[in-house]
Amino acid sequence: MPRAVLLATGMARTGAPPDRVRERVGGRTVVVTGASRGIGAATAERLAAVGARVVLLARGAEALDDVVGAVRSRGGTAHAIAVDLRDPQAAAAAGERILAEHGTPAVVVSNAGHSIHRFLADYADRFHDVTRTAGVNYLGPVALLLRLLPAMTAARAGHLVLVSTTSVSVPLPGWSAYGASKSALDAWVASVAPELAVDGVATTTLRLPLVHTAMSAATPAYRRVPGLLPDDVAALVTHSVVARPRVVDPWWSRAAGLAVDLAPGPVDRLATGYVRAVRAARRRRDVP
Repeated sequence: MPRAVLLATGMARTGAPPDRVRERVGGRTVVVTGASRGIGAATAERLAAVGARVVLLARGAEALDDVVGAVRSRGGTAHAIAVDLRDPQAAAAAGERILAEHGTPAVVVSNAGHSIHRFLADYADRFHDVTRTAGVNYLGPVALLLRLLPAMTAARAGHLVLVSTTSVSVPLPGWSAYGASKSALDAWVASVAPELAVDGVATTTLRLPLVHTAMSAATPAYRRVPGLLPDDVAALVTHSVVARPRVVDPWWSRAAGLAVDLAPGPVDRLATGYVRAVRAARRRRDVP
C-alpha cells in the first residue's frame, strides 16, 4: 500500500499469514454479503484461496455467478445465493437456506451496503431513499443475522465481521441517510457483542475510510482522494479473522469522534461553513 494512502487513510494493518487464516476457516463455511463486486468479491476470493467454503450473497445473480466462477477456476469452493437485503423476509429466508444447505458458518462477513450522498433538501420528498438505504444497511443484515447467530451461539463458536464506516464516528453533511443506517447496524452489533462473547462468538467491526469501489465512484470528487482498494480491505478482514479485534478503525476517526463529542459547537461551525460553500458553488453553476 503506498505511503500516501497509509497516511491519508490511517489503516496500516496488512493481511494475516495465509496459514493462520487457513487454521480459522479451512474447510469451514464462511458467509460474505455484498459479494458480487468490490470488497465482498475480494474478501471471498481471499478466504476461498485458503480453503474456506464461501457462501456469497448479493442482489445481482449474474455478477454473483461471475465471482463464484472465478473462485472455482482457482480451485476454491463457492456457492451463490441471490437475495435483495432490502427485503427482510428474503434475508431471513436466505439465512435459513444457508443453515440447511451449508451448516453453521464459522465466519460471517456482513459487508453489503448501499451508499447515498444527498443533502436533506434533495431528498425531503424522497422518503424511499431512506427506506431503501436502511433496508440494505440495517434491516436486511439484522434479519439475516437473526437466523445465523443463534446457530453460531448454539455451537459456541464463530466470528461476525462487520464492514462499517468512519461515518458512524464522524457524521458529515450530505451523508445523513447513509450514516444513520450504517450507525444503526454498528450500534446493534456493539450491543449484541457482549452477549455473543458469552456464547463463544467473536465480533469485529471494521470502520473504514474511503474505499475506491463502484459505489464510491458515484461521488466524482472522491476519485481524486487517497483511499483503500477492495483488496486492502480483504486483507484487513483476514487480519481480523485471525486476531479478532473488537474494533479496527483509523486513528484520525477516533480523534475526530472525540472532537464531535467534546466540542460540538466548533465542529458544527466547520460543517456549516462547508454546507454554505457547497450551496454557493451550486448557485454559481445555476447562473446562466
